[in-house]
Amino acid sequence: MNRLIALSLVAAAVCLAPIAAQDGSVPRVIVISVDGLMPVSYTSTSAPAPNLRKLAAEGVWAEGVVGVLPTVTFPAHTTLITGVEPAVHGIVDNLIFDPEARSGSAWNWYASSIRTTTLPMAVRARGLKAAAITWPATVGMDLDYLVPEFFRSTHPESLTLLRELSRPRGLLEAAEIARGKPFDWPQTDRERTDLTKFIISSYDPNILLLHLIELDSAQHANGPGSPQADEALARLDGFIGEIVDAIKASGRPTHIALVSDHGFLPVKTTVQPNAAFKQEGLLTVDARGVIAAWQAYFRSSGGAGFVYLKDPALRERVHELLLTLKADPANGIRQVWTRSELDAQGAQPEAAFGLDVVDGFYTSAATDVLVKPSTSKGGHGFAPDRPALHAWLILTGPTIQRPGSLGVVRMTQVAPTLARILGVSLSPAAAAPLPVGGSAQATPR
Repeated sequence: MNRLIALSLVAAAVCLAPIAAQDGSVPRVIVISVDGLMPVSYTSTSAPAPNLRKLAAEGVWAEGVVGVLPTVTFPAHTTLITGVEPAVHGIVDNLIFDPEARSGSAWNWYASSIRTTTLPMAVRARGLKAAAITWPATVGMDLDYLVPEFFRSTHPESLTLLRELSRPRGLLEAAEIARGKPFDWPQTDRERTDLTKFIISSYDPNILLLHLIELDSAQHANGPGSPQADEALARLDGFIGEIVDAIKASGRPTHIALVSDHGFLPVKTTVQPNAAFKQEGLLTVDARGVIAAWQAYFRSSGGAGFVYLKDPALRERVHELLLTLKADPANGIRQVWTRSELDAQGAQPEAAFGLDVVDGFYTSAATDVLVKPSTSKGGHGFAPDRPALHAWLILTGPTIQRPGSLGVVRMTQVAPTLARILGVSLSPAAAAPLPVGGSAQATPR
C-alpha cells in the first residue's frame, strides 16, 4: 500500500479533524526557540537573518538575556516556560546524574521531573489549548498537541518511538499527509517547521512551543561565526519567515516570542577534573575506563561543571584539590564555586562545588588525562553573566508597547511576561515580567 494512503487511513481512524478557529479576543502566543542563537543575529546587519531583524524592528528586543547556570539546553528551556531557576524547577542539567554510565547517556526527557507550574500547564488550566514541538523535557507533558524532544540513536526505530510518544495519536501521520511526504529520522528543523505550520493552521493552539536545534549543532562542530554556522542561521531565518507567514495567514492576533537558551564560545582545550580525582584515589575505573566507584565525581556541563561528594567529610580535602588545580593556568579553571555561591545562582542543589573555565577551555567527565585538545570547536555551559553566553529575545504582538531595546534582561522574566499576555499565573517564585505592555486579558487568573 502507498505510504501516504496508509497514513490517510490512520489519520482518519483517529479523527484528527481541524478545529474551528477560536475567537480573536482569546490570546495566542507562538514561542520559537533557536538553540544557541545570540543577539548578534539581529543587532548586526552582516548576520544572514533578515526575518529576525524585521521582527526585532516591529517589536521589543533584548541586547542580551542572562541565562541560568549551567547555560545548557534543558535547564534553560525549562526556565523559559516557568520563570524560575533550575534548582526550583528541577531540570538542573541536560543529562540525568549517572556517574557509572548505566543509563546509556539518558537526558532529562520527562515532564514529570519539572517541579513547578509551566506556561502550558497554566494555559490548559484556563481551558485553552497548548502545543509543543521538540521542546525539552516534554515527554509525557499533558498537552493537546505534542511532539516531544527525544532521541536515542540515528536508527529509524526512534521515529516509531516518537510516534508513540506524540499526542493525540496520529498527529505525525496527519502532518505527513499535509506536507505530502513521510518524516525521516533523525528529525530535521525543516520537519519541525512543517509540523509547526500544520498545527497552527489546523488546530489553532493558544500557546505553541517550538525548539529548533541545527544552529547549535553547527556551532559545536564548526565553531560560532563559522561559515557552517552562518549557513544554518540563514536556513533557520527562512524557516522562521515561513512560520510568520503561516501565523499571518491564520488571521488571529498573535504574539511571537523568539528566544534562545544560551550563547557560544569557541573552544580548543578540555580539562577533566575526574582524572585528578582518580589520581587521588577518589574514584576508580574498570578495564573499559568506566567509573566503577567514586567518592568525588565531576559532572561536566560543557563550559562549567559540578563536583558531587558521597561523604561530606571530604569537602575540605576536595576543595583544596580544586584550588590547587585552579592555581595552575594550564588547567584553565576560571572560578571554583562554593555551595553558597551555587545557591545564589539557583544551580545544582546536590553539588558541593562548581567550576567555570576560561575562554577557549571546555570540561569533560572523562578520567584519562587532566588536559587534552577539545573534540568540539564551540561550546556553552559557562557562567551566564559572560556576554558571549547571553541568549536572545524578540517579542512582537498586539499588546506590545513602545517597540525598541529592552537592554539586558534575565531569562527568568520571559515566562512571566508571556503569562501576563495569556492571562494566566505561574508560581509565586517566578520573576517579575518585563515592562512590554498590558495583558491580552483584563485580569490574569
